[in-house]
Amino acid sequence: MARSELADEVNRYLFSTTHKRYELDRHQIARYERGEVRWPGAAYRAGLRAVLGAKTDDELGFTPRKRAVGRTVLNGVGEVPSGWHPAEVLATAEEMTGEDVALSRRQALGAASATAGAAITEPLQRWLAPAHGRFPGASAISGTELVGWQQIARQFHDWNKTPTGGLARKAVLAQLNELSDRLKDVSEAPTTRPAYLVGADLAEIAASMSWDAGLHRAAQRYYSLSVKFAKVAGDDTFAALTLASFARQCFDVRQPDDGLELVQLAQYGARKSAGPRLRSLLATREAWSYAQTGEVQPFRRAAGLAEDHFAEEPNGTDEPIGGLDQAELFGVLGARWRDLAVSSEQAKQARHAQDYIGRALALRDPASVRNRAFDLIGLARTHLVTAEPDYACELIETALPIAADWASGRVGAKLRDFYQESQRFGRSPRVRATRDAVRDVVIT
Repeated sequence: MARSELADEVNRYLFSTTHKRYELDRHQIARYERGEVRWPGAAYRAGLRAVLGAKTDDELGFTPRKRAVGRTVLNGVGEVPSGWHPAEVLATAEEMTGEDVALSRRQALGAASATAGAAITEPLQRWLAPAHGRFPGASAISGTELVGWQQIARQFHDWNKTPTGGLARKAVLAQLNELSDRLKDVSEAPTTRPAYLVGADLAEIAASMSWDAGLHRAAQRYYSLSVKFAKVAGDDTFAALTLASFARQCFDVRQPDDGLELVQLAQYGARKSAGPRLRSLLATREAWSYAQTGEVQPFRRAAGLAEDHFAEEPNGTDEPIGGLDQAELFGVLGARWRDLAVSSEQAKQARHAQDYIGRALALRDPASVRNRAFDLIGLARTHLVTAEPDYACELIETALPIAADWASGRVGAKLRDFYQESQRFGRSPRVRATRDAVRDVVIT
C-alpha cells in the first residue's frame, strides 16, 4: 500500500472499532518509517497491528519510551534531536514537497483540518536543543547560486502579497524541492547556512500560502519544516518569527492554548537574540491567546508590553520584522481588543478596538491592499459588537471592491465571519442588502 492508503485503512479500522474519528495521514506514516516517532499512541499502534497483521509492536519496529534513545548521533559529531539533522531535514522537505506538488486541490482539501495539541507543539521543543550535525555532502554552493535563490525567494514573497492562487503555491513547493535536492550535495562552507535559510524562507512562504488556501494541516507541516531549516541555518530570529506565524494560524483555527505554547517557545528560544521589534511582535501573539480565552488582565499586560517594546526600537529601522510596522501593530492590537470584547462579554472593550483599527487605517500603506481589507472588515465587526450595524455595513461596502480578489483565502473567511455575526441584525433592510452582497462575493 501507499502511505496514504495505509493511513486511510488505519483510520477506517479505528473508526469501526472505537466509533471515533482519527486523522492519521501519509506524512505521519513517513515519520514512523524514518524513526522520528519511536512510540506512537496506543490507538495508532493497535490500528497498524490490525491492518498490517502484526502480533506485536516490536514487529512494527516501535520501541517503548523507556527504551527509546530519542536522539540520533550522525557522522560521529555530537547529539542532534531526531528529525533535526541536516540530512533528515532535507529528506523531509523532499518527501513533503514531492507529494504535495502532485496533489490536486480536491485531494489536499481532503486533509485540510488542523492538528491540535502535543502533536504540533512537542516536536518543536527540540528547537531548543544544541545542533552539531555535519552537512551531508562534499561540494559547495557558489555565491552566484546563493544570490539567485535569494532573489527567487523575494519574488515569491511578492507573489504572496497578490491573489495568485494555488499555482504560486505549487511553484514555491517545486523550488523548495529543487533546493533540498541540491543541498544534499553540500558540505560546510560560508554559503551553506545562508542556503538553508533560503529553505526556511521558502517553507514559511509555502505555509502562509497553504494557510490562505484553507490547507491548515499542510500549513502546520511547512511551518515546522521552516523552523527546522532555520535551526540548521543557525538563525534563531527567523525561527522565532516562523513560530509567531505558526501561532497566528493556531489562533485563526481557535487553538489559543497551542498558539500560546508556540509563542512562549519562541520567546524563550530567542531570548538572547531578540531585539525590541521581535519582542513586540511576540507580545502581540501572546496577547492574542489571552484575548481568545477572555483573560482581561493578562491581555492588558501583554498588549502593553507590545507597545512598550515597539517604542524601544530606534527610529529609522530599515525593515519591519515580521511585517510589524506602526500600522500593523495598531491593526493587530485592535483586532485583539475585539476578540477580548467577545470572549469576555464586555462590549465596552470594542471601543478600544475601534480606536486602534482606526489608527491602523490612517497609517496603512495604500499598497497593502489585503491588510487594508482586513482592517475594514475587522473595524466593521467591532461595530457589530457595539450594536452599530449601519456603520458596520458602510465599512463592509467600502471593503468589498478590494476584498473580492482575495475572497478564496483569509479575507473571504473574515467576510464570512461578518456574515454570521451580522445575522442578529438581519431584520434591517440595510443589513440584509449588505449580507447579500457579502454572500455573492464569498460564494461565487
